[in-house]
Amino acid sequence: MTERVVRTLTVVLVLIQAPAVFGQADRARVIGTVIDASGGALPGVSVTLAGSAIAPTPVITDEAGRYVTPLVPPGTYNVSFELSGFESRQRTGLVLGAGQTVVLDQQLALAPLSETVEVTAPAPAPPRPPKPPPPPRPKFKPTGELLASVCGPREPPPFSISIGKVVSHRDDPRRQLLGPGDPLRIDTGNTTGLIPGQTFAVRRRFQTGDRNAARNLQTFGEQSVALIQITDVSDTSASALVVYACGEIVAGDSVEPYVAQPASFVVAPGDPNFDQPAKIAFGEFDRNAGATGQMMVIDRGLMQGIQRGQQVTIFRRRDAASPRNVVGSGVIVAVRPDSATLRIDRAVDAVMIGDLAAPHK
Repeated sequence: MTERVVRTLTVVLVLIQAPAVFGQADRARVIGTVIDASGGALPGVSVTLAGSAIAPTPVITDEAGRYVTPLVPPGTYNVSFELSGFESRQRTGLVLGAGQTVVLDQQLALAPLSETVEVTAPAPAPPRPPKPPPPPRPKFKPTGELLASVCGPREPPPFSISIGKVVSHRDDPRRQLLGPGDPLRIDTGNTTGLIPGQTFAVRRRFQTGDRNAARNLQTFGEQSVALIQITDVSDTSASALVVYACGEIVAGDSVEPYVAQPASFVVAPGDPNFDQPAKIAFGEFDRNAGATGQMMVIDRGLMQGIQRGQQVTIFRRRDAASPRNVVGSGVIVAVRPDSATLRIDRAVDAVMIGDLAAPHK
């Protein structure tokens, strides 16, 4: 009698859980980042997904301008972007297939204003000495394609590609902490081929792993913190403008060529490959743990079939024979030959260095 009851309960539990398990495989979602005309992240943007199969579903971008829509049935959808003070944008005819994750980045421009102000005031005081002239405006506006992978940690290449280092603020040599819109000075000039209008990434190297390891055994990571554009060049130095920043810039940071990755892409759905997982190598600025919304680096990349937009399931286990403990999920946001950067979209526990990431295939 007891055995019959146990079997009956098992069947009931399986039937209850089945819709939740299989419901996600036939649904889709949209993720992305919203920026302003200068390339800065836009928090608080209302992103609404609308289609014939669902009621309009709004979500709000976080402090880094990122958004993730709920899972929805396959179909054709319209996506609108709205924020007070900015022009609204709409993307129509977006096709979502079963199990797909579509990355859709968007840039919003300031809404035009028209007003007349009449002021009556006493004669102004004598003018102060003029300040240094402002840096020239960039000849381009950063786009989603250009900024899609500028932020986050990465595994550095085996050789240096730096063309120079950040020295200080252009107009105040004592100021060595910089941010969005600041003019800065770097320690190389036209002898290295610099010309106004070129775009570079600012990165910071940090040690990972064992701090007491011998010098030839030490390992390092890199954090991309900003995008700059060259505005003026001399023989031995150059000025640049910070056109996008995702962290503070400090004197000594490396200036390197930047190659953009595409902003919009679709990756076919699939199941997590638990038999051949990647390993999480390090986090942002060598943090040992990560949480929802943060980024970490895994030890596999293009050469191992990893691609941007690919979903991963994060898990841990004591050994190959132990059961899996799923701690979260995420998506690949940048890929290099032998490593990739993972953004954690969901975490039920702290994601630690050494945890495993099963790519969906």
